Amino acid sequence: MSVLKQQAARLESWTREAALPFWDRQARDLDGGWYEHLKLGKSPDAEAIRRLRVQARQVYVYALADRLGWYGPARQVADTTFDFMVEKGYRPDGKPGFIHLLEPNCTVHDDRRDLYDHAFYLLACANVGKRGEKIAGELLNFIKTEMTSPHGGWLEGVPHRLPRRQNPHMHLFEASMAYYDLTGDKKWLGYADKVYAIFIGHIFDSKNHVIREFFTEDWQYWSAPQGDSVEPGHGVEWVWLLGQYERYSGVDTSGYAQKLYDRAFTGADYFLNDEEDVLGNIRRQSRRLWVQTEVVKCQLAQAERRIAGSANMAAAAIEGLFQHYLNDDGTWNDKINACGANMATTIPVSTFYHIICMAAETVRVSELIHK
Repeated sequence: MSVLKQQAARLESWTREAALPFWDRQARDLDGGWYEHLKLGKSPDAEAIRRLRVQARQVYVYALADRLGWYGPARQVADTTFDFMVEKGYRPDGKPGFIHLLEPNCTVHDDRRDLYDHAFYLLACANVGKRGEKIAGELLNFIKTEMTSPHGGWLEGVPHRLPRRQNPHMHLFEASMAYYDLTGDKKWLGYADKVYAIFIGHIFDSKNHVIREFFTEDWQYWSAPQGDSVEPGHGVEWVWLLGQYERYSGVDTSGYAQKLYDRAFTGADYFLNDEEDVLGNIRRQSRRLWVQTEVVKCQLAQAERRIAGSANMAAAAIEGLFQHYLNDDGTWNDKINACGANMATTIPVSTFYHIICMAAETVRVSELIHK
């Protein structure tokens, strides 16, 4: 058995036997909604403000687990979470879209309609099938009528604010492809095409081979120092997304993927920092777990392209996750320092979205390349 297949089996076992049952048991309230995070003692923080998009991410987590056959009650968890998300956050004031934040008692804390959030609400709708179709259609109409920018792409939300961010567009790219994968409806691939054009025209920095994060209204780079911020985790996340887009569309994205890949791992070990600048100078040497899950997915995408060494790099990174981040009981250390010590003050629920996608991709790609 290859090293990657061994790590895939290890990740699957950990997700199935430890993580999925632990979080279902420990992090949900009596209404079936999810707390924002656990305390380090692994009890829920019932007093924390809740991001509604965390509910959407958990719909994805348990719906994917259901499709994979990894957790018996997963479909019920996904459906209950979706219903909670809609009941508490969809049009509570009669206006289109989902609100942004909930109070600890699940009343509205912030009624802003955020584009980044709505990418995840669409992802959740995709993952619950027919029960999400009506809301997805309403969300698409809302985004089209109230968030479309005359300069291309979409506004930050309602109300709009600056700077514009690449991150919501990246996750709309993801949600569009997820919908296409689950339904075969080509209109969703059309939305992905639009985001890919924005990636080429604005988000990818062809000089420095990085992902630019912040922009003016008309897609000029935002002024420094914020405008020079680079998140290596987003760079490798785009490598994976470009691989997915090539699978679905047939468009050759390998040139962009390779440039991002080479830049990300120039002088780096298998863990990446949270923030640098466009020249590669470190701004935050902390290392969030989600960033490292995207490292694995990036390596897997390159392995699928048959790039030499990338499968072994993915396996090595997964080994590092078990050494520094993933705990035997199904929890995780969400952030470490350069020496490998845990820096996190909570255990965020939202990280599960990154972890299970990585686990599923590891299983899929390991089987694909070792047929």
